Amino acid sequence: MYGIMLIVVLVLTGGVIAFIGDRLGSKVGKKKLSLFGLRPRHTSILVTIITGILITTVTFGILAIASKDVRTALFGMNKLKAELNEKQSMLEEASGALVNVKNDLNTTKEEYAKSKKDLEETQEDLEIAQQAASELLRQEQVALQNINQELWSDNQTLIEHNQSLAENNQFLLANNESLKADNLELEKTNNDLQEGIENIRERPIIYRVGELLASGVIKKTDDSVKIQNDLNQIIALANSKIIDRLGTEGSKDGVWIYPIEYQKAMDRLKQAKGDTVIRLIVAANLVKGDPVLTELEMHPNRVVYQENEFVYQKIYNVPIDGSNSEMLISDFLRNVNMTAINNGILPNPLTGTVGVINGNQIYAIEKALAENRGKDVLISAFAAADTEVLGPLRLHIYLKNETEQEINHEE
Repeated sequence: MYGIMLIVVLVLTGGVIAFIGDRLGSKVGKKKLSLFGLRPRHTSILVTIITGILITTVTFGILAIASKDVRTALFGMNKLKAELNEKQSMLEEASGALVNVKNDLNTTKEEYAKSKKDLEETQEDLEIAQQAASELLRQEQVALQNINQELWSDNQTLIEHNQSLAENNQFLLANNESLKADNLELEKTNNDLQEGIENIRERPIIYRVGELLASGVIKKTDDSVKIQNDLNQIIALANSKIIDRLGTEGSKDGVWIYPIEYQKAMDRLKQAKGDTVIRLIVAANLVKGDPVLTELEMHPNRVVYQENEFVYQKIYNVPIDGSNSEMLISDFLRNVNMTAINNGILPNPLTGTVGVINGNQIYAIEKALAENRGKDVLISAFAAADTEVLGPLRLHIYLKNETEQEINHEE
């Protein structure tokens, strides 16, 4: 702000002086004045020159009065240069000293790094020595602990051995008393067993464990009452069979099923997605006068074989003498039985069979085999009717000789 004001003052001052000089020069020219004996024209030029000199002089004067820096530039430049040179020399000396200090600092850093490295190596050596000493001390401590542990263990072993001897002594004394009590108990058990054997001999077994009492199919329904009635009808059928075999007083309570098992059967029947096969199986050997303990078997029902559906076939070589015809028939029926079981027909729990075959069929097969001695015979079995899971499976049996001619067809 100060510089701007100074410039404005200088401009105004220069303008005023120029105006005054111009006016003065014009008056001198008009009046044809003469200074110092000069001609008017030359006098006008002199006034103009003096006016310019005054402008410059006033300008420098004002600047010198207003600014110390201008005075210094006008009158103290040599001194300023001398001081500048002196400062430059001092700066160069300081820079040299700084370089020397930096060199000394680098040298000091190198010495410090070397000393630090030596110190670290010394510390590492010291740590290695301390670790070696600690490891040696630890090994000695472990050895001492092992010795103490062995001594303590030996002491404990002796204590336990003494305790074991004392306990064995007490055990032998108690065992002697127990043996006496067991002997009395065994004598009592022996008497009870003899009485039981005599009772069994006097009361023969009526039903064997695993024997099938009754079976039936319960249709799929959401009616709980209908399900319970159907299940009770199968139980009633079993009771009627028991009465037929034993008489009205042959059994105390008839069929007996665990209540929990009965309730589980009801729940499964309610949730079944289709018809269900129910079988009542004897759960334990029954002697006359005892309730018939029964298990409930449940299986999803379906048609295993449709009428005339293929069941099984096999080629047999019939001996010339016909000695093993019965073995061939038995093998064929056994394979048919196994195939039907694998396909889902439930076998008899005691006999393991799933079908029935009459004597006429067996006789016809034996006769056909006898007529084809020394030949290969293909024996095939087909379902005689639609057969469900519960069975039984009845068969059509076909026999063909090696020329593919039908030689027998029995139903």
